Order: sequence, then structure tokens, then C-alpha cells
Amino acid sequence: MSYPYNLKPVTLYVGVQLYEDYQFQAQKQGRKASELIRNAMQDYADLHFKTKKSLKDIDFSRTVSLRPGASDFLSDDSWKEDFISGRIKL
Repeated sequence: MSYPYNLKPVTLYVGVQLYEDYQFQAQKQGRKASELIRNAMQDYADLHFKTKKSLKDIDFSRTVSLRPGASDFLSDDSWKEDFISGRIKL
């Protein structure tokens, strides 16, 4: 992973075991723990901080597929009375 911007040194306080896990993984991969932590921070930022600017940026993998007849059921308001009256409980 390359970084197209200047890097700023920061101080992080993390649990001893977590840091040792990063050191162990870094040693196994022939890398530095700081590189793994930097990559993890970048991955988190990419996932949680970026705003979606267009439909192509939105992850639709969690969409719901309705079975045949489900849309008919949902468009008919008569089922709502069963839930409101308490005859059907979730």
C-alpha cells in the first residue's frame, strides 16, 4: 500500500497484547508493525470515513431479495392490523 500524501508521526497507546500481535504478524510477513498499523488505520478510514458520492460507491451487497408474492403482501395494508392488535407477535 502506498500513501500519496505526507506522513505524520503519531503516538498511540494500545494494549500490550494487541501490539505484540502486530509485532508477531509483522515479523512473519517481513514487515514493520508500524506499517501494519498504518494499513489497518487506512483500511478503517476508507471503510468508515469516506462519503458516498454516487450510486456506484454504495455497497448494495446487503440488499434484500423478496420471494414471489412478498411484494403483494407488503403492499396490502390488511396485515398491519394483525401486528397493531397484538394477534401476531415478533
